Amino acid sequence: MFVSTEGIVLHRVKYSDTSLIVKIFTEKFGTQSFIIKNAFSKKNRIHHTFFSSLALIDLTFDDRYLHQLGFLKDVSFVKIYDQIPLDPRRNSILFFYNELLYKLLYSSSEDPKLFRIIKDGMLRLDDPNSFQADQHICFVVELIAALGLQPLNNYDPGTPFFCAESHSFGDLYLQNEAFLSKEASLYYSLLMSGESYELPPKSIRNELLTGLVHYIIRTNDQVHSIDSLSVLIELMR
Repeated sequence: MFVSTEGIVLHRVKYSDTSLIVKIFTEKFGTQSFIIKNAFSKKNRIHHTFFSSLALIDLTFDDRYLHQLGFLKDVSFVKIYDQIPLDPRRNSILFFYNELLYKLLYSSSEDPKLFRIIKDGMLRLDDPNSFQADQHICFVVELIAALGLQPLNNYDPGTPFFCAESHSFGDLYLQNEAFLSKEASLYYSLLMSGESYELPPKSIRNELLTGLVHYIIRTNDQVHSIDSLSVLIELMR
């Protein structure tokens, strides 16, 4: 039976001179893989341009090939990004999201709530009226919570330091990658609780982003490194 769902393109790789294998996180069926034959032919209506990084698409396929290498019957765009390709900051955030999500969702089951969070994050990233300097950090905080990895938010003046090893805030601070400074810890606590805050300096934002990636690496076996992080930090200065 043919089924339809929205999807977010996680990865594409050339299978031959004419074909692609694409990995897509779908709203209804989790992560699925497809082979796109004659993907570079102008005569093929399922063209390679549909499968750019984190493209939002509608797709139709035969559900007999769930979690196998299947074929797409039809595909169309949900949204064509118009701001991201023109803005180096947005583009660097996209590639950071792409690497992180590809590693996190490589073999994910269906999770409509997580799908909506990612879709909304991409729409905000492309919105010309909503770009903010820490929206990528807010996205990662939301992503950690949606994956069930959110630490205990027990921040207070007596426990002002976040520790990735204990998944909580404590009174001990060591100068290593497992700990956040007081300023970055408070920032993280405010983001988790949804309270209002003043945008902290870039150094604090970058410290928290680096700490969040380190926390994900500690808590998820599928992620060993995020190579795009250093590029993103450089461009967001």
